[in-house]
Amino acid sequence: MELYFILALVFVSVSAVSLIALSLFTGKGQVKARLKALEERNNVRVAKQVDKESALKKGLKLVSPAISERSPARDLLERAGYRSREDVYTYYGIRVVSAILLPAAAIPTSLHFHLQSTEMVIVLLAAAILGWIWPTLWLAARVKRRREEIRRAVPHALDLIVVCVEGGLSFTAAIQKVADDISLSSRALGAELRLVTQEVLVGKSKTDAFRSLANRTGVDDLRSLAVTLIQAEKLGTSVANSLRVLADSMRFKRRQRAEEMANKATVKLVFPLVLLIFPQLLVIIAGPAVITLIKNLKQVAQ
Repeated sequence: MELYFILALVFVSVSAVSLIALSLFTGKGQVKARLKALEERNNVRVAKQVDKESALKKGLKLVSPAISERSPARDLLERAGYRSREDVYTYYGIRVVSAILLPAAAIPTSLHFHLQSTEMVIVLLAAAILGWIWPTLWLAARVKRRREEIRRAVPHALDLIVVCVEGGLSFTAAIQKVADDISLSSRALGAELRLVTQEVLVGKSKTDAFRSLANRTGVDDLRSLAVTLIQAEKLGTSVANSLRVLADSMRFKRRQRAEEMANKATVKLVFPLVLLIFPQLLVIIAGPAVITLIKNLKQVAQ
């Protein structure tokens, strides 16, 4: 029995060692080969993508040498919420493509209406100019909407910052908390405040971070916030009290802007009333009298 037990134990041990060695050598080889193949495939894909991006960048740089680190187009894109460097190339690419496609789409229309050569040239030039300009107009409209959204949300964000600071949070933690909460009502301001917290955590001072925020967004209220923080830091006053006063003044300015828009509405309504409503009222009111007068004049003439 002992001999059989020893033989069985030796068999099991040899089998186990053989299986372990086989799995180690074959498994590692297969895994290494597969990882190498995946790495080579990934390197080829990245190289192709880099070549495509570099070719696109070179082509766009040839078309528009105005692409630089700081340019009016880049500032406009940042104020619209597009901060990536690739967005500048995408912006100019869209302008170039639209300036080519719109004249190409205008050619069949011109041929359909049998326009002369001079008229066709004018139409094609107008289409090319429109295709080059409309991305900028759309971007300017987006900047205006985003700026108005941020301006409306700033007083509420300041109130939340005051509550968080008075509750015991640090200023950076309060901004991070407010950025998460304000994103539900204003996604643009939430994204900008998150960027401010990232800049502060990297090592930038609070005043410089908020000054950069004001320059990025172009909102005067945020520029006032940066000035308030600078004064509070220099004078040593309470940040919470300064922010509360600033929030009240911003609400007062917002109320004044609303009243100004309401007063302008009466003046703006004059033009549609005069051009669209008064002529119809004149026809309805004076029409029967004019018809009666014409009939009476015909009877007198007979």
